Order: sequence, then structure tokens, then C-alpha cells
Amino acid sequence: MNAPVITLPVHLTVGEHTAEVGELALAPGEPIRPALAALFRTAAEAFETEPEGGDDGTP
Repeated sequence: MNAPVITLPVHLTVGEHTAEVGELALAPGEPIRPALAALFRTAAEAFETEPEGGDDGTP
């Protein structure tokens, strides 16, 4: 029997701003630290390709 994979949304809060940065999917017994590191590396790469600035046009 295959054990279920648990999928959790991951949010990042900085000051008053919160954004969903992705989902973390873990199989039973899978260590969380490497999975979180991979998720945040992917998020960081995405931020590097986006232009800076807020929704209101401020830098």
C-alpha cells in the first residue's frame, strides 16, 4: 500500500505583506529541511526574474 503524500501551502510574511510562495509535498518519512530548501531556492529564482517594484509602481 502506498502511503499518501501530504501537500501544504507555504506562505512567506515580511512585515505586513504575506504571499504564497508555493506548495510543499512530503512523502511519509521524507525530511522537511531539504524540501523547504528546494522550495525557497525555486522561489528565489522566480524573484530574480521579476522586475522590482510594488503593485503601486514604487521601486
